[in-house]
Amino acid sequence: MKSFISFSGGVESSTMCVLFGNKADAIFADTGFEHKEMYERLPKVEEAVKKFHENNFTVHVVRNEEWGILQNYIREYKFYPNFQNRFCTGMFKIQPIDKFLMQFKDEGVEIMIGLNRDEAGQRTGNHGLLPFVNYTYPLIENNVSRDMCKQILKSANIYPQFPPFMKRGGCVGCYYKGKSEFKALLKLQPKEYDKVMELEEVIQDKREKFFAPTNVRQGLRKFKEEVLAQPDLFEAEEQYATINDVTKCGVFCNR
Repeated sequence: MKSFISFSGGVESSTMCVLFGNKADAIFADTGFEHKEMYERLPKVEEAVKKFHENNFTVHVVRNEEWGILQNYIREYKFYPNFQNRFCTGMFKIQPIDKFLMQFKDEGVEIMIGLNRDEAGQRTGNHGLLPFVNYTYPLIENNVSRDMCKQILKSANIYPQFPPFMKRGGCVGCYYKGKSEFKALLKLQPKEYDKVMELEEVIQDKREKFFAPTNVRQGLRKFKEEVLAQPDLFEAEEQYATINDVTKCGVFCNR
C-alpha cells in the first residue's frame, strides 16, 4: 500500500512530513492562486525532510487538469468562491488529489490527514472518500498536540512564519480573508492585491454586486482608496509583523 501525506503547508501537515517522511511522500494541491510564500515553502520543506530522513522524499504538486488555475474558472463563470459554495476546495484541492491517487487504485492508498490530538472527535477534514483509500490521522493516533507540532518544526527549522495577510486564507484572494489581511496585502504586496482587485471587477454584474471577499463588501478598489487615504493606518509596524500561526480550514487549505 502506498502512503501519502496530505500537505497544506501549515503546522500539522509539515509535522507529519517530519515524522512520517520516511515512509510517505506528500501531496500538495496547487490552485494556482497561492501566495508566493507558500510556493517558496514547498521546496524548503521537501529539502529539510529529505535531509532529515536521508531519502528521496517528494512533495507532489497537483492541479485541476481541466482549468489549470482557479482564476480561469472564476473568469469563465464570473463566480467567486464563497461561504455557501466552496467549490475552490472541491474542484482545485480534493479532485486533483483524488485523480492523482487513482493511479494506485489496484494496490491501495493511505492518506495521512493532519489533525492533531486536540481536534480528535471534532472533525475529520474535507477530503474525498475514495473506496480504495484508507484515511488515517497519525497525529491523533500518536497523541501529538499542536504545541508538540510547533516544537518539532522548530527543531527541524521549518516552522512556518507567514506574513499577516496569510493569517486567514491560503489563497491570495481567499474569501475568508478579512479587512486586516487585505490591508496588509496592500501594504506589503500591492501587486498581488491589485490582481485580486482586478479579478473581482471582471466578474461583477450590471449591479456591480461584489462576489469577491465577503468581508470587504465595498469592493477592493474602494477599500484601497479608503486605506491609502489614511496612511497613519500603516504606521504601526507590529501590525505587519510576521506571524507563525494560522487559522485552519480543513486539511488542504492553509487557513
